Amino acid sequence: LGSAPVRAEVVNKILATVDGEPITLRQVKMFAQGIHGRQISGQPGESGMLDALITDKLIQKEVSDKGIVVRDEEIDRYIGAIMERNKIDGDKLEAALGAQGLTLAGYRAQIREEIERDQLVSKEIRGKVNVTPEEVQRYYEAHLSEFSTPEKVQLAHIVFRIAPDAPADKVSAATAKAEDVYRRIKKGANFAEMAKEFTEDSSGENGGDLGWVKKGEMLEPIEKAAGKLKVGEVSEPVRTKVGLHIIKVEGREDAAHQKLDELNDQIKQQLYNAALEERFKKWLTEDLRKRHHVQMVE
Repeated sequence: LGSAPVRAEVVNKILATVDGEPITLRQVKMFAQGIHGRQISGQPGESGMLDALITDKLIQKEVSDKGIVVRDEEIDRYIGAIMERNKIDGDKLEAALGAQGLTLAGYRAQIREEIERDQLVSKEIRGKVNVTPEEVQRYYEAHLSEFSTPEKVQLAHIVFRIAPDAPADKVSAATAKAEDVYRRIKKGANFAEMAKEFTEDSSGENGGDLGWVKKGEMLEPIEKAAGKLKVGEVSEPVRTKVGLHIIKVEGREDAAHQKLDELNDQIKQQLYNAALEERFKKWLTEDLRKRHHVQMVE
């Protein structure tokens, strides 16, 4: 019984004040457990949790000072969108919340806080972040290598499979067949029709089409043979570990760089997100503290 007052004093120990309002050890522990707020992660230790709680208090004060009010209809729309996205009804939502130890009322309070904070950030930060065309241009030029497109070819083939350990007579038979088909193509036979009839893989259904292939993605003998062909030309049978291939180059694109016009929106969004993140961190760690009186208690 004699230890009870000491215990109460430790639990209610004041760690800091925000605009004169005390923050106690008990509040920090409750905050760490996600009580009356979001579950907090990534803030190890008492000092980290205290700092997070101070920031939370400061944001609550800013929401109040700015007169930000979230209507029930906004929360309904927010939850409705979540239910639609996850294809669940109200009963399933409540069951899912219950499994996480949450009530619907508690969840709505959490959503209200999130919307309030988002609106506050929009007022305080988003409107002050801007990315100029010059910044986009500089980023593009500094990271030009990231926007390169490698050389690629559109290939079709007719393959005659030869097992690695195939006997000489099998190799000779496959070679004779491949050379015969090659001669017929050179004399004017349609490559796609020949592929449908003779190729020994599933590409025959599409006339031997292999699609666009980047340099380095092909088997070396095929890449070497394709490199010597112009668009529309056909190679003599080429031997690989798979077998013999008759290669046709259907198209070719040289290595190049994507144009800035194609990347402008992507780069601008990337720079905007980075600037927003930096501005948000500064707002949390500096601006908010300057607007309010935060005092740590020794």
